[in-house]
Amino acid sequence: MNILQTVLAGILAAVAAWGINYALLEMGFRKRALLIYIGTLGEEILKTGMSFLMGVPLAGVHAVFGIVEAGWELSGASRGRGRGGLRPALAAVAGHTLFGLLASLALVRSGRADLALVIGFLAHLVWNRLVLYLH
Repeated sequence: MNILQTVLAGILAAVAAWGINYALLEMGFRKRALLIYIGTLGEEILKTGMSFLMGVPLAGVHAVFGIVEAGWELSGASRGRGRGGLRPALAAVAGHTLFGLLASLALVRSGRADLALVIGFLAHLVWNRLVLYLH
């Protein structure tokens, strides 16, 4: 049952993040930098929050989130923004899994959920900056 709960937590976090990011765009938050910080923080809060709320592994929720995002990339839904396809899909899975592993490591080492959240957020920010630099 833990696997199904982990999958559900990851899917719920991804759907909620999509909704929040969509709402931010609709409210006029179109500046890339602002979206990167707010969107990234929102995603990390949702993934970490769902993990703790549902009592499932943090890294698993992150990985499922990445898989959902990969599906969105592969579906072509993101192509309206000039991206999408296999490379972004693989990057989504790899990135979110990495953030989850780093956040989990921080949680195990410190026993602090807030530190795990901060580590996941910082890793995600660095990743986003790298992706934007390479793009």
